[in-house]
Amino acid sequence: MNKKILFIVKLAVFFFSFVWLIFCKAMPQYSTSYNAAINDKYARLKNINEPKIILVGDSNIAFGFDSKMVQDAFDMPVVNFGLHGGLGQAFHTNTIKKYIREGDIVVIAPAGYQSNGNDYDYVLAWMTIENNIKLLIDSSAGHYLDMFKAFPTYLRKLLHLFIRGTENAMLNDQYDRLMFNEFGDNIYPRPECIIVGDKYDSFYASDSLSKEMRDYWNDYNKYIISKKAHLFMSCPPILQETLTVDLCDMQKQLENELEFPVIAELENYIYPLELFFDTGFHLNDHGKILRTEQFINDLKSILDID
Repeated sequence: MNKKILFIVKLAVFFFSFVWLIFCKAMPQYSTSYNAAINDKYARLKNINEPKIILVGDSNIAFGFDSKMVQDAFDMPVVNFGLHGGLGQAFHTNTIKKYIREGDIVVIAPAGYQSNGNDYDYVLAWMTIENNIKLLIDSSAGHYLDMFKAFPTYLRKLLHLFIRGTENAMLNDQYDRLMFNEFGDNIYPRPECIIVGDKYDSFYASDSLSKEMRDYWNDYNKYIISKKAHLFMSCPPILQETLTVDLCDMQKQLENELEFPVIAELENYIYPLELFFDTGFHLNDHGKILRTEQFINDLKSILDID
């Protein structure tokens, strides 16, 4: 064997050994984290073959619904696919596309309307997906190059945890994977508001619908129609103390520019501080029930169900 062939063989052995070490030994490093709950949500999404309700979006959905109430109200299985706003809206909506089936009801309740629809935090996406290859393929369609570019940054974080032996630490708080039920709802006990002062962290603050976001959602609606399913726009919880926009104007713009129903009256989703938990988007236990009841009434109204 000449030196050139020997070098290629050694290089190949090194490469495949490195890949094996990363994907089979070092990964996953965040399997008990909040974002790792996507694996359970994803499994539920794929395994329901009958018509279902999919609640999709950021953490206002994860912390804002009692899916059992929704399931009982419509006699349809529910998947709470709300997770993390930092991942971007398209991460969530891309991931579910392949599993939208005839008769499904897809509900979005975005925290804002200014994204271009394709905003991703690719490093955070890696920390969420890790070695779930099927999830990587479904969530990253059209973004593979960007995911590839982000991998070294994620790899540094991964190896740092792996070497220190601090991976997969249990948090035992609201941001732990174990704090989700079978529907995908975050069920960490939240009896009261723990926000201190005006540290709301995040809140509804959009005053217009961007052209990019409008086009993205309308295109997404066309896809859902092609699957003989239905798309509806709901609303996140709106923290009363931070409201600075004209909801009437926002309501009109959404209804006029979106090609699918806006089922929520935005003003019905304004809640006082005592109904929130740790941010201006995360409801506490009582707030979650009130928001779910409002949503059920909205959806029954559009579906003409008594």
